[in-house]
Amino acid sequence: MGEVESKKNSSLKKETIQRVISALIVAPFVVFCFVSYQSLVGLVAAIVLISSSEFFFTTIKRINSWLAITYSAIVTTYPILYGVAFRKYPMELLSVIFMVGIIVALSKVRDREIITEVYFAYSVALVYISFLLSFFIPLYDVYGAAIALLTLTLSWTYDSFAYAFGMTMGKHKFGSYYSPNKSWEGFYGGIFGTFVYILIYQFVANSLFKSNMHITPIFAVVIAITTGIMDTFGDIFESSIKRHYNVKHMGNLMPGHGGMLDRIDGLLFMTPIIYILLKFFY
Repeated sequence: MGEVESKKNSSLKKETIQRVISALIVAPFVVFCFVSYQSLVGLVAAIVLISSSEFFFTTIKRINSWLAITYSAIVTTYPILYGVAFRKYPMELLSVIFMVGIIVALSKVRDREIITEVYFAYSVALVYISFLLSFFIPLYDVYGAAIALLTLTLSWTYDSFAYAFGMTMGKHKFGSYYSPNKSWEGFYGGIFGTFVYILIYQFVANSLFKSNMHITPIFAVVIAITTGIMDTFGDIFESSIKRHYNVKHMGNLMPGHGGMLDRIDGLLFMTPIIYILLKFFY
């Protein structure tokens, strides 16, 4: 048992180091992309392309590699067209791109047993990855770079604190079939760390960068709790897909984190809800 525990601790330590190194490499580039609206749209499109590619090469590559590549390109057109020319018509744009993908499937797939699986994969990628991540575009446009960057880093912060608290104190598990390692200690620790981070972020943004953020402590609590809930369900949702396809990670782009989609799974659920909260209460 002692040897097994030692190997487990060594593996966790190695994974933690990989996570930190990956974050230090990727974070500055991502933050830099928030300097302008155009670079933000480009960042969203790039992340959608990478994440959807990972998703399609996990789900439908065995059916048709060409279809996986084509679908990755099609779903990436949504944030580009939305950000550049169709800001007032998101639903119309989404419906057209959805139908384009279905037409492609009907013209290329000749197997009745798998056609619905292709529909499922395409629909999930279009809505879950492309549509939900594209909420960063109106978030940036309406509330500015400071709020948009806060939203992005909320997910990083919650994940980091939840991971730290879960690894050190996690004894009471959620009992989730799809993500059995999540604990209540990690959940509450993540929310607490996120709340503190919001207050610090706002102070720094207003003091050093002359932002005009005015998030009250009560609203900060609401945002932190929302982040914890939605980030967790986003992660569990992706875990359920990975379990169905029997893979540990969607990709290996980021050592310690897996693929890009593994890194943003919670962010995808969280961002639209944060945007809605801001519209009603900010």
